[in-house]
Amino acid sequence: MIKVSSVNGSKGAFGRPTYSAAKAGVHGFTKALALEVAKKGVTVNTILPGYIGTKMVTAIPKGALDSKIGRLGKAEEVAGLIIYLASEEAAFVTGANIAINGGQHMQ
Repeated sequence: MIKVSSVNGSKGAFGRPTYSAAKAGVHGFTKALALEVAKKGVTVNTILPGYIGTKMVTAIPKGALDSKIGRLGKAEEVAGLIIYLASEEAAFVTGANIAINGGQHMQ
């Protein structure tokens, strides 16, 4: 099982405390569920994408994007991580909280 959260679940988002708290809660749920189903061979992980070049995000003024966010991720980059986590190669990965955000959580 793969849960998709947000970079804001780990770094917070100004003016969006409830959104950030909800996204952080996804990982708490993931860890608890991973413990419960591990003996059945089921893996449960969370990914935290940064800002992705979607129609909604690209509507943000370019100056704000460049100064606050930097490079936008591509949906294909996130999909690659999801494909890996769904594969047999990731059978030993569970309860993980994986950032895929181009370093946005460090800003």
